[in-house]
Amino acid sequence: MRDFRWVCGQVAEVQRFINVPRRWCEQYPARERRELWITADQGPEFKFLVHTTVMPARRGHRVLALLMGRELVALHNLQTGESVNYLRSDPPLLWRRCEVMAAVLAVVGGIAAFAVVGGVVPLAVVAATLIGAPGAVSMRWLVRRLAKRATDRALIEAVRQAAAAPAPTPNWPTLRRVK
Repeated sequence: MRDFRWVCGQVAEVQRFINVPRRWCEQYPARERRELWITADQGPEFKFLVHTTVMPARRGHRVLALLMGRELVALHNLQTGESVNYLRSDPPLLWRRCEVMAAVLAVVGGIAAFAVVGGVVPLAVVAATLIGAPGAVSMRWLVRRLAKRATDRALIEAVRQAAAAPAPTPNWPTLRRVK
């Protein structure tokens, strides 16, 4: 089971940046990224960086941020009722350019080694590449699908907990666990 935490607060600032990959292998799911600063009800500020084009809140809006580890995975605007699951809106890529090149080089190298030397090992390299690459993509797809569903359920539960919670006091923990 995933460990989700949530924090309620007011959006202090939102900045929008355009993603420009520096290296050939770098790929981002969205062409934009947002830097979001949230002032929690208990006082501290949190900074989140999200690669997305969707931001359901502006400066001054009260929001609930859902975190998986230290990463912002969902945001719910408590004033407008809008919410976004960032794993659904702009998911990370399943297949990266670097991996495509590695798979192509492994297949070509295995075929060339088989042609020069012969034997079972070069064929095993080709077979492992042809099975491993789609296997890695399918495993990423499965993990992503399960994470999306878990995030949706955790966001609903966090909004319910935030609505039922009494007014925050200074000794409350800032980050609360989704039960």
